[in-house]
Amino acid sequence: MKKGDTVHRQWGASEAEGEIEKKHTETVTKTIKGTKVKRKATADKPAYEIKQADGSKVLKSESELKKGSR
Repeated sequence: MKKGDTVHRQWGASEAEGEIEKKHTETVTKTIKGTKVKRKATADKPAYEIKQADGSKVLKSESELKKGSR
C-alpha cells in the first residue's frame, strides 16, 4: 500500500473508507481529535495515516486495512 491508495477497514458493525496520506515504518504517536494514538510500525508491518471522506484522520496498522473501496 502507498500514498494515494484507497483503503477500507472494519468500524463497528460497518466499514470506513479513506485515502492513505502517509506511511510510517517506525513506531509513531499522533494526537488525533485530542487523543494520543500509537502504532508500532516496521518496514515489514507499516502504519498509515488515513484521511477519511469527512476529512478526519485515523492512524491504522497495515493489518487493520484492506486495499480498495468498500
